[in-house]
Amino acid sequence: MTTPDPKQARLSALRAALSEKKLEALLLTDIDNIGYVTGFTGSAAYAVVTADKAVLITDSRYTLRAEEECPYFESAISTSSGGYLETLAGVFQDRLSISTLGFEASDLRVSQYKKLKAGLPALRWTPTDSIVEDLRLVKDTTEVAVIRKAIGIAERAYQSIRPVLRAGVMERDVAVELEYALRKGGADAVAFEVIVASGEQGARPHHRPNERVLQAGDFVTLDWGASVDGYNSDITRTVLIGPAEPTTEQQKVYATVLQAQRAAIAAIAPEKTGKEIDAVARDYIAARGYGEAFGHSLGHSLGRKVHDGPGLSTRSEKVILKPGMVMTVEPGIYLPGWGGIRIEEDVVVTETGCEVLTHLANELEVIG
Repeated sequence: MTTPDPKQARLSALRAALSEKKLEALLLTDIDNIGYVTGFTGSAAYAVVTADKAVLITDSRYTLRAEEECPYFESAISTSSGGYLETLAGVFQDRLSISTLGFEASDLRVSQYKKLKAGLPALRWTPTDSIVEDLRLVKDTTEVAVIRKAIGIAERAYQSIRPVLRAGVMERDVAVELEYALRKGGADAVAFEVIVASGEQGARPHHRPNERVLQAGDFVTLDWGASVDGYNSDITRTVLIGPAEPTTEQQKVYATVLQAQRAAIAAIAPEKTGKEIDAVARDYIAARGYGEAFGHSLGHSLGRKVHDGPGLSTRSEKVILKPGMVMTVEPGIYLPGWGGIRIEEDVVVTETGCEVLTHLANELEVIG
């Protein structure tokens, strides 16, 4: 049995979605959505999809790339990176016969919209919301394979910099070493700015590394990821800097976060809602007296963007889990003046539950 081409399957799925919404055509301007549907890896493009036509508009920097990467799309090449509107207008004049055009309302800036509408006055413009993003929530096997690759690169990078995690080293230096290890290990880029939060600064979930020096007895939270072939990983570990041993409170807080995460992962299954899974971890943490210290969502969808759509949160009652969805599971406890702990895994929903894609040990560990 021949495996369908993922690029062809995604284009077909988009056309089915347009038919269901009774849309003649959709203009894609979000570069991640364009890459998902077309296979294009360049940084600048538009794409138009109708029931029987698919056109990628880009410029001469990407002529060969468009031909190589986008077999199900015709190419329309602008003479310059600033000439997309004229090229798009030519596409509608010469290749397409439609009266209504859907556009990505959450991506298109007002100034862009005004220019495009003025340049294509004969069209009736219809705002759309999350048509491609909804398709992106469920990953195919090729996407999951790339995410696995991004996870592997991130995990090896972390293992390589573990000797740096010791008393006397600045947070900023740890972050630099980890970013370098990600790139050296094969990442196209870091997925996001690396977080290294030590001591009391661990109470800031998205702390930016600074000149604070790691000290024995500090918890240090590291949050990092690799971007590879258009997809991302996202991992968090919290470790204790030695040679100090963990205090009773440190052991209690860490165990609470870890067990909350394990309970949530065990509860993940198709047809459950994101809110249900979030509640498993949130209720566990609250029952142990730390409910007010866990303020963020339990997790988010992961894919072409680090936050690739809705995931596991108190607001996710309409997020129905399906096989192929890739999510983070990252409970945390943050105590001002004390510090914080977060542990994050990447998982893929399966037919019967979920598979944890990350493999780094997550028990409380003393390093240095």
